[in-house]
Amino acid sequence: MSKTKEAATRKKPRFSNRQLAALSIALASTIIVASVISFSLLLTPDKFSLNAAIVDQLGSQFPNSNFNQTVCNMLTETGFNVTYYRSENVTVSFYKELTKHDYGVIILRSHSALREDNETVDLFTSEEYDKDAYSWEQRSGLLTKGNYSFAPDKFYFAVTPSFIGNLAGRFPRSIIIAMGCWSLKLKGEDLARAFIDKGATAYIGWTNIVIPPDTDSETIKLLESILKENRTLSSAVSQARIYTYRSGNLTVQSQMNLYPPSSWTTTVNQLIEEARKSEAPNKPGCLVGSLSLVTNVVHSTSKVFLVRRTETAQQHPIAPLDC
Repeated sequence: MSKTKEAATRKKPRFSNRQLAALSIALASTIIVASVISFSLLLTPDKFSLNAAIVDQLGSQFPNSNFNQTVCNMLTETGFNVTYYRSENVTVSFYKELTKHDYGVIILRSHSALREDNETVDLFTSEEYDKDAYSWEQRSGLLTKGNYSFAPDKFYFAVTPSFIGNLAGRFPRSIIIAMGCWSLKLKGEDLARAFIDKGATAYIGWTNIVIPPDTDSETIKLLESILKENRTLSSAVSQARIYTYRSGNLTVQSQMNLYPPSSWTTTVNQLIEEARKSEAPNKPGCLVGSLSLVTNVVHSTSKVFLVRRTETAQQHPIAPLDC
């Protein structure tokens, strides 16, 4: 009886020793190749891109078609393909897609605001706030709401540093020019750091409040310095004027700043030459951007409110770009 059971349980090997050895070698080779590919991908540096974006969130309240046209012309003359985003297109979904468009230069002509903690800065969208929309992102601290002092009862979604830090994808060694108030506040670099941690080379912003005509003027001068005069980023930023603003007994000074220090000696021409060696020929031009839809973001925690202090402005239609 026991012999019958033993015979029944004894099975013929499925593979010979030679077959098992060959299978083991093939499996080991596959693992090694996959590891090498993964390792090489991790070591491959981000490549600068000859695509640029003008994000004109200010456009509906503070239109400046001359700024947009001048900047577009300078970028295209340097070899960039430029996409212009109107104010109404600067939504939460737009920011969720920002890393997907491969922009080497991103000009954020956008409101930004300082939280009540006097340290954290967030970027406004043009999308009106809805407490029931993006509930996950709101609970996670990736989105918050903000209002303008000239319209205190109307709120808009604003994206936080955590939102930028949790975007899918990376920026291709991008130059980020954030034109809004406090966009690079001293001891308030979380927003700048979020862009850098996502692959950007440099982030340029303002240390305090700044009004639209002043930031428009200085940004044009900045671009002339880095695109036409081939100045280093630190040299170009240092040429910007320091502005003094007064409101009652309050006086503040604001100036352009650059982050991080490792970008100080960078020139845009260096990045452009690197891009031209690795990219297909680019046909410069300027077009009005369209949006694709939502990507997922990861949880974090906070809940804040923003206050924006500035002057009101006339409402004007936005002139189209034709460069």
